[in-house]
Amino acid sequence: MISINNPKHTLYIEVCGGIASGKTTFAGLMSRVDVTPVFEDFKTNPFWQAFYSDPVKYAFETEITFLLQHYHQIKKDQLITGKSICCDFSFFLDIAYAEIGLKGSKLKTFISVYNEIKQDLPPPTLLIYLKCDAKTELERIRNRGRTVEDSITVEFLEALNSALERQVEKIRGSLPVVVIDSTLKDFAHDESIKLEVIEPVSDLIADLS
Repeated sequence: MISINNPKHTLYIEVCGGIASGKTTFAGLMSRVDVTPVFEDFKTNPFWQAFYSDPVKYAFETEITFLLQHYHQIKKDQLITGKSICCDFSFFLDIAYAEIGLKGSKLKTFISVYNEIKQDLPPPTLLIYLKCDAKTELERIRNRGRTVEDSITVEFLEALNSALERQVEKIRGSLPVVVIDSTLKDFAHDESIKLEVIEPVSDLIADLS
């Protein structure tokens, strides 16, 4: 296990990527570098199943709820406990979802809420960006067999990936970003690749701590 001893500061790391890009798996790997994973409890969002059945009709309530859930989880798991954390969710992904699903006053309202809550939170220390092509994501989605995800299309995944890419490009230079090709690197099953993708992140975390 790679270890970082006695960090000077708590770390707040976000993992972003499209659906089935490996966010939860990667956040779990961060326990190897003494960072506590924080996992999105998506099933507590009362609208998530309706969203997958009709992403246009139920986008607003779904995205606002996820935004507030993420805000609450970060406050609870870092600001109260003082732990270094790695979230398998990201506000940059929340904004990407909003950009492809909301328009007009609803999008303005979402951005207004986001601008309000981010004043209560520290900026992320580090962003892990998992790039994965839409066809691979769709294959993984089908393989995990969640019935509620049956309606997800490759077109939706492509649109989400493009929106997320735009968000990441906006913050390059102002926030450390580690880009990992999760299409090619199977860090879910291959131990050697797990070590490969953790090592540069471990080095950067040590510099930031």
